[in-house]
Amino acid sequence: MSKAEFGTRLRRVFATEGAENVEAAKALMAAAELYGGGFTHIGTETGFTVELEPGRYLILEFLDFEGGRGRNPAPGQEYVRTLTVHQRPEQTPSGPPSAVVTAREVPGVGPRFELRGRLKPGHPLHYVNRMRDQVDELVLYPITDDAVTEDDIQAFFDRTLPVPPFDITRWLGTPPLSPGRGALLTPPLSPGRYAAVTWVTSIHDARPLAAHGQHRILTVA
Repeated sequence: MSKAEFGTRLRRVFATEGAENVEAAKALMAAAELYGGGFTHIGTETGFTVELEPGRYLILEFLDFEGGRGRNPAPGQEYVRTLTVHQRPEQTPSGPPSAVVTAREVPGVGPRFELRGRLKPGHPLHYVNRMRDQVDELVLYPITDDAVTEDDIQAFFDRTLPVPPFDITRWLGTPPLSPGRGALLTPPLSPGRYAAVTWVTSIHDARPLAAHGQHRILTVA
């Protein structure tokens, strides 16, 4: 698949709603394997480690494909580069993670984030997408109000709370990974509480997975 074709498919995911969005998401998943990356905001860096087989990959800036919500360059002017992997490294450079966050569909409940271990400043965390037939991401936002609860986050995604109960300008984490994929992240987390959310829409009804309950308050200590 060419860069242009991939860009067209990705733009369509961000530009559509309802049944058309479901179709666009399925078309993208059928054509490309997503390995994630590192979300950052101004003045920060996020370490990102993923195992790649030898071959050619596209590195891109997701914000360039989000239309008016992102940087919105003209088609063909997006940041997209080709990465060629010649051989796998003998070992990964990062240390063991202090925590594992797993995206999973819980039978009878819905999509959820599960946590094993503890998030610590300066320590890697491992994110794994165990969702079935569904790409998913992990976005971490600091929570500055100690009174914020999971119910507040749910209300925001239900559109009954007008403003996000977390600092939406300071996002960290990783963009979507394909089902079964994992990534080792070292985001610049500070002690405190973070909202773990996803903006990815469901391939079943095009609603955000977070509106189905896939969000969690995580504590970094």
